[in-house]
Amino acid sequence: MSRSLVRRLLIIGCAVVAIAVVGVSAGTADAGVQFDAGWTQTDDPQPNATTVRHEDPDSVTRSGNTSALERRLSVAVTDRLAESARRIEAGEYDTAQRLLADGYDERVTRYMEVYRTVVTTDLERVERRETLLIETAALQTRYAERLSEYRRVAAEYESARQSDDRERAQRRARELSNISSDLRRIEQSLTPRYRAIAETTHGSVTTADNVVSATTTETAQRTAKRVRETYTSTEVSAEASANGSFAEPVRITGRLTAEDNDPPSGNVSFRVNGRHVTTTVDRDGTFDMLYRPVTAPEGPARVSVSYAPGDAALYLPSRTEASTAITQSTPAVSIDDASSRGRVGSSVTAGGRVTVENTPVSNTSVTLRIDGRRLAETRTEGDGTYRFDTRLPANVSAGNRTLSVSVGSTGTALTPVTEDSELTVEETPTQLTLSAVRSGGAVDVSGRLVTDTEAGVSGREVDVSLDGDQRATVRTADDGSFQTSVELSNATNASDAVSVQAAFDGSGTNLGSATVDASLTPPGQGISPGDTRPLTLVLVAGLVAVAAGAVVVYRNRRESGSARDSLVDAVQPTALDPGVVAAPVTTDVDGSESDPDSTSGSGRTEEDS
Repeated sequence: MSRSLVRRLLIIGCAVVAIAVVGVSAGTADAGVQFDAGWTQTDDPQPNATTVRHEDPDSVTRSGNTSALERRLSVAVTDRLAESARRIEAGEYDTAQRLLADGYDERVTRYMEVYRTVVTTDLERVERRETLLIETAALQTRYAERLSEYRRVAAEYESARQSDDRERAQRRARELSNISSDLRRIEQSLTPRYRAIAETTHGSVTTADNVVSATTTETAQRTAKRVRETYTSTEVSAEASANGSFAEPVRITGRLTAEDNDPPSGNVSFRVNGRHVTTTVDRDGTFDMLYRPVTAPEGPARVSVSYAPGDAALYLPSRTEASTAITQSTPAVSIDDASSRGRVGSSVTAGGRVTVENTPVSNTSVTLRIDGRRLAETRTEGDGTYRFDTRLPANVSAGNRTLSVSVGSTGTALTPVTEDSELTVEETPTQLTLSAVRSGGAVDVSGRLVTDTEAGVSGREVDVSLDGDQRATVRTADDGSFQTSVELSNATNASDAVSVQAAFDGSGTNLGSATVDASLTPPGQGISPGDTRPLTLVLVAGLVAVAAGAVVVYRNRRESGSARDSLVDAVQPTALDPGVVAAPVTTDVDGSESDPDSTSGSGRTEEDS
């Protein structure tokens, strides 16, 4: 017989005996002694003892070290943003982009790993922080790209000016104006992100913020100068009738002139209080047009009149104001077709037309509501028609509901008007799954809330209870999943079973309620002290195994003539709580349970807006 086989036999025998002895101890232990997973010291040290508990040096310093590491990593990320901004200021746009492309994402990843360990375990908070840093870098990279494009177009503009190519210079000036506007929009998106980074990290983005702000302003000033050099200035004057409404429009007359040049003529675009109006301008610059107010405030008003040249025009815009008084008109809104039934995630449609005395109302806001709750908003087309096609959210209660379409607003040129239709909202059954794992002094709980078609239900609260006591409330993710960790109460012994429950209350929604239960058995249950027969058999079996091993060892030693000691690997058994996965239980409206496999269909939910 081989030495390895002998060694294994001895190990098995010793392990069986050890388990048996532990069983005896557990069966005869004092009732007041509590057992927990892992090793627990229960003996108090003597009054004069100087015993010091052993502490792992790594764990002693880990908290301080990781906090410092978290600070360093956050500074490393923001330093990249700052250095990239310095390169932008120096006109090194390619280098500025490379700094946020090569290694930046890796720095963010390392930072977030430590941030998740040291600062918070809230995954949503971690994801928001990571998204903020990635989006800021992407916007700053885009900013550098557009500046590089601006420099190229500016060089072409100067070349066209030097060669007296006015048409090419105008095209380039128009491109510079568009890029300058784009830079302003990017800056407006970067500013709040810089502020958020400064408030939530240890790094500084002041340099980046200042560089982007100053560069945007300087670029806008250079662009305005180049546009003035290339385009012809204009001036507009206008007068308005004393009063008017949508039904009886305001009449505006005026004149458009150009500096040292003939004014624009023919069909010319204006904007009156932000609404697009096209009218005919005579060769001497005079015009006469009608303005139908929609959102303008009722009563005395100053009407803005702007000349709005197209991209191909050689003129600069100009603006003036005229006084009038706005009176109200009552619109008519129709619902020509609309959904009559719906359930969570299904399409809700509605279409119709908005008019005032048979005149279409174009580009006006139309709102779709269910029982007064805003669901969607759109604008009318040129012929006054509108169309909705949106998803039914979960926060609409099941039953017969009112689907309404409304236009107009109190105190404006159009009085508020609403048209109604009926909508039957069906209840959607839900199911909960639950997985619970006992880990030390806590229970790790996870699961998923889905509809009867297995579509995840997002943004809903699930209550988690231990032994009938609600201990946590967690919100479901986009796919309906949830997870949390709940600490066991001080009264819960390591040897106690634990009942776990997850519950979703669908009240106030069109989702059915759902509940699921699971039971966690105590870890490492010993043999009951009232029945020693299994223990005796185990102990005898262990002793027999040890004896057999000893005999074999003795024989092997005699045969080999060697007195070498045999090696025995000590194996410490560990007891881990099994994960418990509970089957879903669907609760109907009346509280009774139904078979989760008895429903079918398709659908998805949408977060409440």
